[in-house]
Amino acid sequence: MMRVLGPVLTAHYLAAFTALGMPVFMPRVLEQLAPHAPNWLAGALYVLPTLCTALTATTWGRLADRYGRKLSLLRAQAGLALGFVLAGFAPNLAWFMLALVIQGTCGGSLAAANAYLSTQFSAGNTQTTLARALDWTQFSARLAMVTAPALLGIATGWGLAQELYRYLALLPLLAFVVTLSLPTDSVATPTSSSRKSALPERAWQSWSGLLTVQFLFYFAMVVTFPYFIPYSEHLGIGHDSAAGLLYSLPHLVYLIALPWWRSSALAPQRPLLIGLCLFSIACLAQAWMSEPLWLAPARCLYGAGMLLAIGGLNRALGARAGGSAAGRIFGLFDACGKWAGACGGLMAGALVQRFGLSTPFVAATLAGLAAACTAAYVFRPQKRQLYVPASDA
Repeated sequence: MMRVLGPVLTAHYLAAFTALGMPVFMPRVLEQLAPHAPNWLAGALYVLPTLCTALTATTWGRLADRYGRKLSLLRAQAGLALGFVLAGFAPNLAWFMLALVIQGTCGGSLAAANAYLSTQFSAGNTQTTLARALDWTQFSARLAMVTAPALLGIATGWGLAQELYRYLALLPLLAFVVTLSLPTDSVATPTSSSRKSALPERAWQSWSGLLTVQFLFYFAMVVTFPYFIPYSEHLGIGHDSAAGLLYSLPHLVYLIALPWWRSSALAPQRPLLIGLCLFSIACLAQAWMSEPLWLAPARCLYGAGMLLAIGGLNRALGARAGGSAAGRIFGLFDACGKWAGACGGLMAGALVQRFGLSTPFVAATLAGLAAACTAAYVFRPQKRQLYVPASDA
């Protein structure tokens, strides 16, 4: 397993570090590239690559099923590198926006990596092995979210902003080289048996139900992200370093706890429902918090709920993604998360401007509870139909 998983995670971390590190410093880039740009433009550019990925992820997934998942993974890494090169050398704002469109349109490395992994763990206990692999791709993404802003923040302190795009383009190119060493996946032809094996659990035959849970949960997470630093300052945390640590604390909980968490024997509904409830309680606590004393415990609870909810989603997705349509399934799943993230970012700005800094956590609480209710409905016990033998008339 590690012979394949190790290089995939290394390549995904390099791509995630590149894609997730720079959006935080978008205002610094605009100060250099377009000093007189309005303040709202930074937020719009922050969302632009995500929207482009959401629009194209399903199409890339179908192409991956037809032409190969490894080729799709190489495409995502090359597209990310191209977008960053163009952004780093952009002479004006229009050129920079085009680079962000290319980055988002040709990106989608998480979905591509997951689809490739589904081809390598297709024998034996498929659901358990694949679900565990999906946990680790989330691990590499969380590691990038923790490390990239801190390390790139040092570089921006030296006066570098737009120039960082040029140097960061080397990382997806390195990921491209690592991916070249991976085994080539086989392009399977859809069969009726593969379609049936893709849904071993009757409870998850409602694909729309799984997508709804994914959308609500990712919306709940992202809506709390953009204004967390001002929110923590409102509570009385005066140092940016302390606020940044509290912001990353849920991801640190995920990184620390995942290697010790073994849920392979659990059905997906148990960790998913528990995680969504813990997550909602943590968001509600932050919504009503007036002092910073309990913020760290609430953030840890947020991280524990996030770990369990993502683990449950991965197990349900692993059960669904078997067979020849894995690229389309992972692409659609990733697109759903991207749409949720875009809506969450836009909703956060509207709520803060209208009602205050705590209201994104209220929205996250409601979305988390709605996701838990949806998951409970999807996993409801199925009624068995009694077999009545025909009479010998």
